[in-house]
Amino acid sequence: MKSHKEIPKNNNNLDTTDYNQILTDIKSILQKGISKVYKAVDNLRVQTYWQIGERIVRDELEHKERADYGQGLIKKLVSDMDISERNLHNSVRVYRVYPILQTVSAQLSWSHLVELMYIENNDERKFYEQQTIQNTWSVRVLREQIKNDLYGSAKKEGKLIITQPLPIKQITPEDIFKDTYNFDFLKLDENHTETDLETELMKHTEKLLLEFGSDFSISGRQKKIIIDDQLHKIDLEFYHRGLPCIILVDLKIGRFKSEHIGQMNKYLNWYKEHKRYHWEKDPIGIIICRYKGIEEIHYALGGIKNSIFIAEYKTRLPKEDKIKIL
Repeated sequence: MKSHKEIPKNNNNLDTTDYNQILTDIKSILQKGISKVYKAVDNLRVQTYWQIGERIVRDELEHKERADYGQGLIKKLVSDMDISERNLHNSVRVYRVYPILQTVSAQLSWSHLVELMYIENNDERKFYEQQTIQNTWSVRVLREQIKNDLYGSAKKEGKLIITQPLPIKQITPEDIFKDTYNFDFLKLDENHTETDLETELMKHTEKLLLEFGSDFSISGRQKKIIIDDQLHKIDLEFYHRGLPCIILVDLKIGRFKSEHIGQMNKYLNWYKEHKRYHWEKDPIGIIICRYKGIEEIHYALGGIKNSIFIAEYKTRLPKEDKIKIL
């Protein structure tokens, strides 16, 4: 057995002042890092529950002739998934209040939004949004200020200042692409082909565009380009006016492979030289496959993460325990 040298309790080589500064610095670094982690998790919570709300509302609109459809849908989801009815109702209500996710400040947490969604007056809600951001209010403080009618008091005293609406943040590709696309509206066999997938998507273009999000449009399918006298076909060509740029979609029914990146990068470079207008941003590619591996994507993308994105598609809703945050 190896003997362990005892570490002296007092190390005379350490300067007390220097050590205290190091200790303070490291504590500060850790605290900042932890705060960033919590913030990132809550931003993901906002995005996830907003998407859930959008998906439920979309289905309600498709069955708007049935007044009780939405409530019945939520009851059914609660019974089939490990999620509370309150969370689903909150998701729907937050989506209705904030139908454009990009208008929601990243400084507002999900809990803030749940408090704000009950305020029906738009000016009043914007007032509390701005006050929360400017004063870094906690949810408890926001709740107290609403209860004490700070808005009404400020308005009565002539001190009500509502600045210009919160600016819509600059749209980035990371804002518009999802990690998983829900194609549950398709009627596909388990052993479907890529052609089957593409054909079914084109039969449901309206639902496909709803799943991708606002500002998307479809420019065509099986778009032909010629490189070195060889004919190539792009599965789907989209356009996003908010970026603005052309978006190439490559559909894969199997697992993501690194060689898919090379093929997509080749198409993007061709489009950049032959199809891009001078006022547009460089084209972006998204590879939608049945399965993807995190490490495979990490090493395959390398330094081109801003131009090529990888996503999975599902033909049925996943279990709640796979997306559960709270």
